[in-house]
Amino acid sequence: MTNPSAPGATGSPLVSFLALRPDGARVQELLSSLTTQRDWELVVVAPIDPVAAHPAIVRAEAQTSAPASRLIEHGVAAASGRYVCVLPDVGVPVDLAVPTLVDWLALAPDAAVVYTDESAVRPDGGIEVVSKQGPAPERLRCQFYYGDLLLFRRDTIAEIGGLSHDVDGVELYDLALRCVQAGAVTLHIPRVLFHAPSTRAIGAFAETQLEQVRTVLERHLAATGGGTVEAVAADGVHTTVRPLHGAPLVSIVIPTQARLSDPLRPGGEPHSYLLHALRGLVEHTTYQNFEVVLVVDTDPEPAVIDEATRLLGERLVIVDFDLPFNFAAKANRGVLSAVGEYVLMLNDDVEVITPDWIESLLRLAQLPGAGMAGCMLYYEDDTIQHGGHHYWMGSPTHIGLQVPRGAAGSQHAFQVEREVGGVTAACSLFPRSVYLEVGGMTTLLPGAFNDVDFCLKVAELGYQAYWTPRAELYHFESKTRDARVRAYELETLGRRWRHRLHQPQYWPFPE
Repeated sequence: MTNPSAPGATGSPLVSFLALRPDGARVQELLSSLTTQRDWELVVVAPIDPVAAHPAIVRAEAQTSAPASRLIEHGVAAASGRYVCVLPDVGVPVDLAVPTLVDWLALAPDAAVVYTDESAVRPDGGIEVVSKQGPAPERLRCQFYYGDLLLFRRDTIAEIGGLSHDVDGVELYDLALRCVQAGAVTLHIPRVLFHAPSTRAIGAFAETQLEQVRTVLERHLAATGGGTVEAVAADGVHTTVRPLHGAPLVSIVIPTQARLSDPLRPGGEPHSYLLHALRGLVEHTTYQNFEVVLVVDTDPEPAVIDEATRLLGERLVIVDFDLPFNFAAKANRGVLSAVGEYVLMLNDDVEVITPDWIESLLRLAQLPGAGMAGCMLYYEDDTIQHGGHHYWMGSPTHIGLQVPRGAAGSQHAFQVEREVGGVTAACSLFPRSVYLEVGGMTTLLPGAFNDVDFCLKVAELGYQAYWTPRAELYHFESKTRDARVRAYELETLGRRWRHRLHQPQYWPFPE
């Protein structure tokens, strides 16, 4: 019988699948899913042979009672593939999974960690597709989101010192985080290459393994700039907090008309959204080292300016704007008038919810290579307005749009800090130096998409945008300006950024 996976037959890298303590039925299930494919071997790590001899099976004898890390170590030592994958106890690689892996690896020969999308059977019998986010080291410290089909390059495992043996059951999470620490190249293949018989929380751990999870995360944070582990959870969502370095001056730039508007709610008195935002800022914000730069049109309501001055005192800077409406131009003028090391761009129609929102944003904006940080915004009806930008099919949109407040989101996306393509200027914090480096916001987009263009310029220079659920605000969307999107604005954005407006979709659109 010829081994269909024989190395060298195609010149492609061999993938070694490791099965730990499998019984005969499990081995046969795996063989059935792989037998028509190529470039693989199955390393069975067990004390006895669970099945008769098979040319695609490599046997690695080990005691059943040995910890998982030792079993994996035995399997890796017995494997001959360039990549190894420790398979879970249930689920199988789909048809053409291995050829697809091999084809992608040919395009990314430096990849050291590889993960894929997957599917599972829902309780109602339907199929759930789990589309993953691309490589996101900060999300990984909050959630082991890589999933079940996870490959490691064998020589990379050796280079970073092998597996840890004191975090039994969590050694693969530890290995993935240590690969991040070492700067190993991570590849996400946005194809469904693994299927499980039932759904489960991605990255979930048993209650008995949570102390090991805490140990792994504490080590990782200590090795990557510091931070604390506030909580670990069996559902795989862990609360880890990056440190705040000092208390730098934050310049809060608010473009505004500074006028009274319609009532906030039916039956109310004429209302200033700006003053509502400033009162929340003063009364509910714990971070104290800030200034507020109001970029104001030439005809503000004197009562609004007087009250803003009373609320903020010497913290207030008023900048006159005497040109036709152009949000981007107003933002640029505000940043140029600011003196803080960090700038917090803020709409005048928001309301603070979480008192430590500025600290939460700063922790991310202070990360090495950070370009900006954004927050969770809600509409007045308690649905989500913004969970980060997403650019798909040539158009920008908000992640989580109109999802009810409190929803976990696809793969708990609304509960973890994570990398994003960009964040809305309704509330975004960034180093002032980055804003100046990219030339600020383009005045070619006076109303819509100026913040998208800014985010894409920041990304083009290699800076990363982050989003956190730990900073929450209400956003009374466009209550103080015309929110219509003109056709030329979308056309202008498309001409400038067509090459960056087609990210893989990793979250579901609202129905």
